Amino acid sequence: MKGTNKLTEGPITPTLMKLTLPIIATNFISTTYGLVDMIWVGRLGSDSVAAIGTASFFVN
Repeated sequence: MKGTNKLTEGPITPTLMKLTLPIIATNFISTTYGLVDMIWVGRLGSDSVAAIGTASFFVN
């Protein structure tokens, strides 16, 4: 099969990078999304910011 990677063979560092970089990027995007939500909702008051913070904690 073309394009398959044998994860149990060869050096470990490139394999770990292939696995972890998408996870790190997704976590960064999700955290940024929650932060931007808090900034936008911050105009409504502290109760709204607390709700967004709690919701983004459970989503992450």
